[in-house]
Formats: sequence, structure tokens, C-alpha cells
Amino acid sequence: MDYFSILNLTREPFSNSPDPDYFYHSRQHLDCLQKLELSLHLRRGLNVIIGEVGTGKTTLCRQLIRRFAQHKEMETHLVLDPVFRDGADFLSAVTQMLSGKGPAEGSTDWQVKEFIKHTLFRKGVDQKKTTVLIIDEGQKIPVFCLELLREFLNYETNEYKLLQIVIFAQTEFESVIREHPNFADRISLCHHLKPLSLRDTHMMIRFRLEKSSSTPQTLNLFTLPALFAIHRMTGGFPRKVINLCHQCILAMIIQDRKKVGWRLVRRCSERIFHGEPRRRWGWAVAAAAVAAVTGVLLWWGPANMAMPDALKRLAIVEPSREAVAPARLAVPEPAEVHAAVPAAPPVAEPVATAAVPATPAAAPAPVPEQVTPPALVAAPAPAPAPVAPKPAEAPPAKAAAEVPSPRSPARTGPPESLGSVTLKRNETISGLIHKVYGDYSNRHFRSIILANPQIDDPDRVEVGQVIRLPALPVSAKPLNKAAWWVTIIDTASLQEAFDMLRNYPESAPPVRLIPFWRPGGGTRFAVVLKQLFTNPQTAQLQLNLLPPEYQPDGRLVSSWGEGTVLFADPYYRTKQ
Repeated sequence: MDYFSILNLTREPFSNSPDPDYFYHSRQHLDCLQKLELSLHLRRGLNVIIGEVGTGKTTLCRQLIRRFAQHKEMETHLVLDPVFRDGADFLSAVTQMLSGKGPAEGSTDWQVKEFIKHTLFRKGVDQKKTTVLIIDEGQKIPVFCLELLREFLNYETNEYKLLQIVIFAQTEFESVIREHPNFADRISLCHHLKPLSLRDTHMMIRFRLEKSSSTPQTLNLFTLPALFAIHRMTGGFPRKVINLCHQCILAMIIQDRKKVGWRLVRRCSERIFHGEPRRRWGWAVAAAAVAAVTGVLLWWGPANMAMPDALKRLAIVEPSREAVAPARLAVPEPAEVHAAVPAAPPVAEPVATAAVPATPAAAPAPVPEQVTPPALVAAPAPAPAPVAPKPAEAPPAKAAAEVPSPRSPARTGPPESLGSVTLKRNETISGLIHKVYGDYSNRHFRSIILANPQIDDPDRVEVGQVIRLPALPVSAKPLNKAAWWVTIIDTASLQEAFDMLRNYPESAPPVRLIPFWRPGGGTRFAVVLKQLFTNPQTAQLQLNLLPPEYQPDGRLVSSWGEGTVLFADPYYRTKQ
């Protein structure tokens, strides 16, 4: 059943996939991430994260990889299921990950180890990279792999280990560590993940609903007694919380209820956790009432509100909300963000028009005959302001040519920035990259992070935050046949083009944005249909089928002009 529209949701809030977008920064998960990042940056060697089933190890693993994606000096490799036949099989897999090819045929184990050592030395010393091997489901690691991992940790310089190893494992891995003291002695960081507290369970549910909501209003789909019941029946294990919340919402819709109450949680939990011991619900009801009062005092009451001693003994008191999500609460208001972001250069169109008098400012650029790969084409030097001649000096025209005007534009080529966009609800950095540049890459992600130093955590950007978009030229390779684009609008305003993408109806043919710079025309933003046409008749037919409000400004384009610098590949959609 699709309940998105019924509950004002844009996507599944309680999906059981390890989606990094839904990673809730609880205090213990954030603490684990920070310890891991510090240990890996210091190249300490072996790190082990242990937790029971459903405590969020796999999601934490994906989040770690996502964070390191923006650091070009970090190279991560992931082993999802460390089940290998023998040591040679494991060595072959490691060689394949590090070098992109398997070991030479007939190589002995010693030769493969030497190759791995030299590869790690080249990456770590010559290329200054940190190589990280991440192993999920670490409790499945065979004993012979543990010995090989211990040998890998012997590959080191005088200052650091050449290979960083992170193992995410279930609690039975602790007995394996105890049985192998030589391996245990190499562990630099050992962190135990625990279930969520009552407060973190509540905050995680609210966080997931906010990420999935299509409205700015908070979705209060669970009563406080229901939240307490969810925490008690799941024990605070994130995976169980997610599964139970999903079933509760489906039951709420089927039964035509407005909220999930504790009775509904009880029925759903008995159906899901039927193999577990039955809970004493009489006590749970009384405790839920206490939890409701405690919740009011903890989450909405003043910080210095007096709390009765009886409630203090029952309440689960956690640190302040700032400690739970520092990046979320430390983000300044939009006005402050505007002040923190470096001012984007003005739209280059008026300047370029003034610099090339022969090009009419108001006339649209004609469609050139062929596509020319992007190049930095300098516009003619701007005409300086006339300077009054002095007696016994050269004529005014000559003096004007020798004295540069202080009002001359500093840049006559492509801009360094496309402008800025203010984020709206449910918009992310990765979604912004897809909309503006047409494709997501680490290059785009790193450039945006460098251009926006005010972003503390790229995974938790706030509504109203201003994101500056750098101008990143691309090399567009033309097709070996004719091509036509249907352009809906061609504007000098990034905000106007972006607003059109936001408001474009889903029922209409899909569109995309093509930012470009043209000598004499400045920076432009064309919204075109994603489909690329091979003849003008088909393109014109598609233009005629567009909604009436988009037809007046629509036109066909067969090339982008000589000297044009593209910031998104217009041929990208044909690469399937």
C-alpha cells in the first residue's frame, strides 16, 4: 500500500535498508564515528566495532564510507561477507581490491604478500594516501584470515601503519578475540554499540519522519505512551524499532486512526515478536503514564524545572539536545549563513555585453552550426572610461588607451561560481548536485564542500541554508550524429531556473538543467528536456505536447555555440 500521500510523506520513513540519509546521530553512534575517524586519520591500524544484531553496525559502516568519500587522500575498500575458502583466496581478494587486478598466475602466497606490501608502501608513502579495509559481518572471519590481517599490520613505517582495518562484528566476535591474544594485542580501538535509550528512540523516530515529510509541520504520528511501548518492546534496537514502526503505521492506516497508540503497538509487537517472551502489559501501561509526564519535563519543560524525586528515579535523563545533534543545532539562521558565504560574482552577462559592443545585449544568442568543446575564450578588452587630457599630453583617445579604467571587469572569461541556492525541505547536497550538474561525482561533492566552509556536516544540512555552487567546466564529447534539445527556458538567473525545476509537474516529460557560459552572453541556465532527439520534427512534436504554460518560451537547439563552456554534459542522458 502506498501511504505516502495519506500521511504527507515523500518516501518510506522506516525502510529496513542501511540508507545513510536516514542515519540518526545518536550520542553513542556519533561518538563511535568520531573515534573511528580520529584513529584512521592517525593511522593507528586495527579498529573493532562490536554490537548485537540490529544495533546499526551496517548503517554506521556505510556512513563511514560516505564521510571519507569527500577526502581524496582516503581510499576505502569494503568486504561485505568475509567468507573465504583459504588464505590464498583471501590474499587474491585483497590484491584485487588494492591494485584492480588479481595476482599473477602461479604466484606463491609469499609473492602475493610482497606485492600487497609494496602496493601499500607506494600508496601510503609515495602517494600520501590512507588505505582503509572495512570488513562487515566480522564474526564470520575465518581463523586463517585473522593471522593474515595480523601480518598486514606489520606493514608499517616508523610513524604509522600502512593499512587501516575496521571490523564491524556481532558480540560472538569477542570470544574469537579472547582466543587469539596476538590479534587482540593489535587492536587500537574497540567500541561496543549498545541499544538506544528511550530518548534516542523517540528522537530517531522523529528524525526519520522529518526526513520523509513533504510538509514543514512536524508529523506526530505516535503518542508518548506508544513511544514508550516501542522502546520497551524493541529494547532500543534500531532494526526492531524500524520494523515495529513500519507495521504500526500500516495498521494505523488500515484501521483509519489518526495516531499510533500503545494498544496498537502492543498488537503489532505480538504479531512481529511472536517468538519472544510475552511482556507484562499491566505494568507497561502504568509506566507509560510516568513516561508521558517525564517526557514533558525532559523535552519541553524549562531546563531548570524542578522534578520530583520519584520521577528522577524513573526518568531516563540524557544530556542536552545539543549533545545529541550538534551539527543540527549549531547551524545559524539563514541571514547569518548569507553573511558567512563568500559573495558570488555577479552574473557575467551584462559585463560581457558591455565588453563586446557588437553583440546586442537583448537578442538571444543564435543557434550555431556545430558544437565546439568547452574552452576558455577571452572576450575583447573592455573599453575604458575616457580620461580628460592634460595640456601638452597625448590626445584623449591615446591617453584613454594607456590608462586602465578602475571600473573594468576583473574577469572576462567563465565565472568561478554559478551562484547560490537556498535549500528547501527534503533537499540534500547530493540531490543538489544531480539537479545542477546532471551527475553525482566525488569531484562535485568535494568542490561544494570547499566552496561552503559553513557546512559542518554535509549529511545534516538545514532548510534555509545557502549553498554556493562552484563553476566546474566539463568536456562534452559531441555525438557522431545530429542532436536536438528542447529548451523550455534560457535565463541568466540560477534561482529562476532552479525554481522551475522545483515546480515542474511530475506528469510532464522529465527535464534537467544545463548551466553554460558563452562569450558575449555571460552565464546562462537552460532547462531542457532530458530526452535527446535525433531530428527536429520529433523534437518539435515533443515541444507541442508540453503543458501550455511552457510552450511560449520553448525552442529547439541543435548546438551550444562556438567557445561555449558547459558546466553539465548535455549528452549525459544518452550514455546508458
